[in-house]
Amino acid sequence: MSHALQKETKIINKIAIRILPLATLCYLGAYIDRQNISFAKLQMASDLQISDTVFATGASLFFIGYMIFEIPSNMLLHKFGASRWITRIALSWGVITILMAYTKNISTFYTLRFFLGAAEAGLYPGIIYYLSLWFPSQHRVRMMGYFTLASSVGNMVSGPLCGWLLSLQGVASLSGWQIIFLVTGIFPIILGILVYFFLPERPESQTFLSNVETRWLLDSLETERHAVLQEEPQNVSIISAVFNLRVMEFAVCFMLISIASYGLS
Repeated sequence: MSHALQKETKIINKIAIRILPLATLCYLGAYIDRQNISFAKLQMASDLQISDTVFATGASLFFIGYMIFEIPSNMLLHKFGASRWITRIALSWGVITILMAYTKNISTFYTLRFFLGAAEAGLYPGIIYYLSLWFPSQHRVRMMGYFTLASSVGNMVSGPLCGWLLSLQGVASLSGWQIIFLVTGIFPIILGILVYFFLPERPESQTFLSNVETRWLLDSLETERHAVLQEEPQNVSIISAVFNLRVMEFAVCFMLISIASYGLS
């Protein structure tokens, strides 16, 4: 391995160790949060005397809120900064999840599920955007692979965790499903605080790389940005980007994968 390649690998590894664990935990928390409703149903539906149809409608409202606010959330993330906006996402979704523990009727259930989706909207693409600020393209796919492992880990962890929380029925005079929402709501609040204080916004403002390492990273990202600008058309509108044929094709593929995944979970 050449000296230049060793230097590049060292810098990328330092960045990955510094930002990937916290970013991955956020996605892990999001996946657990999406799964908790399935386990809570085992007790929640009978306690609140709601039908399967009502419950399924409430579960779906999460994704309607998520869909409506996904793109606006990402635009605001770009405006306010990734770490600040991810903090807002984590705190708001944590608070709403905790409020889910005190659901008393159908209208409250529907309202909280919708706003939970709205609160969490933009997290996944927001973190992808955040990673693009730190990793040159030749390393980005590998880092995305590490990051998206959180979805599998989340599916693996949520079952035993939520099952154990359900078994705590009666602790502090709470039902098991209430304990699920309380515990899985506290987790993102803790994550939001950690993100605010420990997830650096951009390479220009970080302190864990040396001046030489920072300069190499900024030069690499700037060279890549100029290459993209020369290849791609300029002044593309938001509407044309959203309805770009390639974007729509990937969206359909992801939709079909999600139908299978969420149908099973």
